Amino acid sequence: MARQAAARAGRPAVPAADPILAAKITAPGVPPWAVPRPRITELLAAGAGCPLTVVTGPPGAGKTMALALWAEAEPRAVAWVGLDRYDNQPGAFWSYVVAALSRSGLAIPRTLTAAARERAGDHLFLLRLVSALAAQDPPVILILDDFHLLAEPDVLRGLDFVLRNVGPGLRVVISSRMDPPLRLHRYRLAGELTEIRASDLAFNLT
Repeated sequence: MARQAAARAGRPAVPAADPILAAKITAPGVPPWAVPRPRITELLAAGAGCPLTVVTGPPGAGKTMALALWAEAEPRAVAWVGLDRYDNQPGAFWSYVVAALSRSGLAIPRTLTAAARERAGDHLFLLRLVSALAAQDPPVILILDDFHLLAEPDVLRGLDFVLRNVGPGLRVVISSRMDPPLRLHRYRLAGELTEIRASDLAFNLT
């Protein structure tokens, strides 16, 4: 955990010229009173070989804090994006994804960073992003929190394209109040989906 904190301290700051809110690409701090979630950590670890993990539950179920606890202890690069309704457009969504990936320590080509807002959703942009991520070993982890706020078809199609083509270089973890509008059945049938539900997030008495 200390190693992870030190690594984060050395991450490059978001350039001031970029229209990016740093708070949206920063994992929430874990308060001292936070209850460890070893069961959730084990479920997340078990899905390491899957490109997509979905964590679903109602408001207050502990999705964000469980993921923050896991991310803090995770030795691999973790990129975090806290989504809001303004991300329902390709330019905003991919700008934050690229900024979060860069902040996690990933080497992102300057041309890709510039294209994130101007050509986001463009097929060539998505191809270049997939190419930049495909060679990551170990894979980078991208956490998309509050995914239920996204409904824009172009954003969803772009993310689906990246997931289907990026290979083992990227793991996407989605936190949502409901199943994300992605083709989950395909990932499920292919054994490429890890699902953590409200029943898993619930505390027990043992």
